[in-house]
Amino acid sequence: MPGRLSSPASYGFRVPPARRSVSEARRRIAERVRRWRTGMSADQVAELLLLSSEVITNAVTHTGVTCAVCVRWTGAEVRVEVTDTGPQLPHVVSPAPASESGRGLWLVAALAAAWGTKQGPAGKVVWFEIAVAGPSTGSSPALAAEAAGPCARATRLRRADA
Repeated sequence: MPGRLSSPASYGFRVPPARRSVSEARRRIAERVRRWRTGMSADQVAELLLLSSEVITNAVTHTGVTCAVCVRWTGAEVRVEVTDTGPQLPHVVSPAPASESGRGLWLVAALAAAWGTKQGPAGKVVWFEIAVAGPSTGSSPALAAEAAGPCARATRLRRADA
């Protein structure tokens, strides 16, 4: 795609602990992906925003404190990482058919090219990737090179950030 940003890029920001903040976070992610001209289709952008909403809403709902979002473009996939101070790693559940919640990580597992969770210094990180140019190859050297960028500053949460 002409004008496509092929070099690694990252963008980090914090999300206040309010459900209404999720729509603003989704808007910021959409704007950044457009600016990077990743070549994502409209369907891929819709999936990216749906999954972003799910993991950010989980962080805001289950911790009640500020979370941090990091969006990375590796040249092959868009990766979203949500860091919060909650100590418990989330897991996929099978909610009852009539249940109004509990399907967020199920959607992430079903739609993302890759996803996972890990313990962080202040809590946990939930991440997922949407492949743009072929299948995801997992963590790449480009992601490691981003450690000192905007994401690192945004994700320096402490339990005191509540």
